[in-house]
Amino acid sequence: MIIKAKKSKSSDLDEQSIADYLAKNPAYFVDRDALLLQMHLPHQKNGTISLLEKQVSLLRERNGEFRKKVGNFIETAKTNEFIFSRCQNLILSLIDATDEHNFFSILEHNFRHEFKCSAYSLIAFDQNARQINHFTSIVSEAAAREYVAGLMKSRQPTLGILRPSEQDFLFRHQSNKVKSAAVISIKNGEQQIALLAIGSEDPHYFEAGMGTLFFNFVADALSRLLPNHLSLSPLD
Repeated sequence: MIIKAKKSKSSDLDEQSIADYLAKNPAYFVDRDALLLQMHLPHQKNGTISLLEKQVSLLRERNGEFRKKVGNFIETAKTNEFIFSRCQNLILSLIDATDEHNFFSILEHNFRHEFKCSAYSLIAFDQNARQINHFTSIVSEAAAREYVAGLMKSRQPTLGILRPSEQDFLFRHQSNKVKSAAVISIKNGEQQIALLAIGSEDPHYFEAGMGTLFFNFVADALSRLLPNHLSLSPLD
């Protein structure tokens, strides 16, 4: 729109008054981007940027922001598709596992090769402590609480950087590789039966605020499949 004074007997406002006011207030349009975007003025070069040039600059900036957002959405969609595909393959393979050895070998293979994790650990809880393989062990809940009580209490997956004592307990000899981690509580009904820990050498691979849909999906599947391959003591 073209700025014009609205002539009215009830107002002293005229074109010269507007011009005088703007001349005395050269910063008037600062932080008034919405107003600038509504204005359409002839392009006049006077040694400084015109309102039209400012408008074009704003539109280019917003267009760039829009393109960036669309690019982020596309990258997120690709990442989610990748993770879902890997989760689906993992769960289907675990369902087909024939015995305990096969079950835990599938877990190890998938987290190491398919999910590209630097470290992973599955710790199940039972009074009869024992080591199943390099990445899977059974410990008592009391022993685990000394190191990971906060992680055990969490109702949602814990993502990000762990405390050194938590990380050492979960990843043991692989602890020095882990710069960020995801820790997932696995429950069978009300009974907490295990913690699944996944570590990455990338400090930004797992971050607080990430979506937890796929982590919860894996936890729900393991809560049903894991008891079939472990002889755990029943709830009192």
